[in-house]
Amino acid sequence: MNSDFQNKTFIFLERLWLVGVVLGIILVIYFLIMKDNDSALFFFGFFILASIIYLMRKRQRKKHEAYLKHKEEEKNISKK
Repeated sequence: MNSDFQNKTFIFLERLWLVGVVLGIILVIYFLIMKDNDSALFFFGFFILASIIYLMRKRQRKKHEAYLKHKEEEKNISKK
């Protein structure tokens, strides 16, 4: 698997979880307005879970990008 495809996959998954975070916030607000506290609590839990996974994916992508940059620098140094 090439690094460009991996990076695009990391970005896609990161954005997918970000959409989950936004959807969770919207549904929590909706169910609070509708006075359905049980559903609001469920989607609040979903919001927390999606937020944690989003942050983990973002951190994973940044570490991968740093690794690729470091690998590229080592490759350029060894060519000189």
